[in-house]
Amino acid sequence: MPVVELIRLLGQTAAAAVLRFDFLLIIGVVLLMVYTQYQRAAMLEQRLFGFVRNRPGEQLVQSVLDGILGGAIATVVFVVMGVSLNEVGIWYLWGLALLLMLVQPRFMCFSYGAGILALSHLILGVPSIDVPALMALVAVLHLVEAVLILLSGARSASPLYVRSGRGDVVGAFSLQKFWPLPFIALIGAAVPVEILQGVPAVDMPDWWPIIRPSQPAPPGMEYAFALFPVVAALGYGDIAVTRAPAVKARQTSARLLLYSAGLLALAVLSQHGWVWAFLAALYSPLVHEWVIRTARRSELEGEPKFAGRETMVLDVHPDSPAARGGVQPGDIILAVNGIRVATRQDLADAMTPWAFDVKVEVENGLTGERRTLLCPGKVPPLGVLLVPGADGGLYLDLRERPRWQRLLDRWARFWSTRSLRR
Repeated sequence: MPVVELIRLLGQTAAAAVLRFDFLLIIGVVLLMVYTQYQRAAMLEQRLFGFVRNRPGEQLVQSVLDGILGGAIATVVFVVMGVSLNEVGIWYLWGLALLLMLVQPRFMCFSYGAGILALSHLILGVPSIDVPALMALVAVLHLVEAVLILLSGARSASPLYVRSGRGDVVGAFSLQKFWPLPFIALIGAAVPVEILQGVPAVDMPDWWPIIRPSQPAPPGMEYAFALFPVVAALGYGDIAVTRAPAVKARQTSARLLLYSAGLLALAVLSQHGWVWAFLAALYSPLVHEWVIRTARRSELEGEPKFAGRETMVLDVHPDSPAARGGVQPGDIILAVNGIRVATRQDLADAMTPWAFDVKVEVENGLTGERRTLLCPGKVPPLGVLLVPGADGGLYLDLRERPRWQRLLDRWARFWSTRSLRR
């Protein structure tokens, strides 16, 4: 593999891309989409708890840095595998993903649309796509997503109240990340051999590409691949109820890595027969759905981490006495200035009317560690968000039914109302 020549060529392609108006326009649109998502999350935090835990601007900057790293990983894998995007039916894929989103938002993921397109091609012959290349595209994007979730999926987790599978309202964390993903892909075409003579190019090894074009080059022609800049967007959404956010993100990342590795292997094998291509087409949506449902079931049926004790801390307000003193999510407040507390009211009474530089005794409900902390400044407010009380407050119902079922319910209520009016 001519590494130095490839790096030079990739650098030239990237430098030329940032000077193109259309490329910068697409990046601007993607960044606006990402910022809008973070802004919505911040508005939800403000509505639920009266403060913004994660500022949209800071989130966007970090996502851009993470996305550049993810784009570099995607570029390396696409180039090493030799995946050409001109036969994957990208417009079919986008259109089908948008239609599936109307059924269930998570179906917008390419794994579902790619499986349907591949099955349609294998059974009906339409649309005309390269199944191995399509499956490789989905696998690489999930590989990058898995890496980014591992690196930053738990960063800036947002506190949340949820109704668990057992029916009680408990504390949880919303893990939401969105990444702009600029990467360089390959576009292949069969061209006459004489045209290639004298054209600056990089000669690749005989084993390359691993994902070969669906049709061999005609006599007197060879396949040449051009580098093409692409901008995509990846999103990750999860709820941590039975695990700490970092643990949840690691588990999700591991599952996606296994999923992407399996799909990538099937993409390579699918070049050697329709049976492998058919298995890859089934694997893409079905195994992805199994991964999602398994993770969701574990959150619904497992034991909530942030519940049970009224004085357990779910989150800490930024730049508050509690934050400066080192109070952490999962800490159970046992005493304030030597006064034992067991309820929310006890905690409020211990700080009434106010106090300076309070000593707080805590025991972490996740690790069992006991600590005595000095929280500097005037309290209240101490600056902690406790787990839900008896009233529950505003919460998200994890048992909520799919969107299509909710739409049917609304439609039924509408016609029921009309019949009553008659």
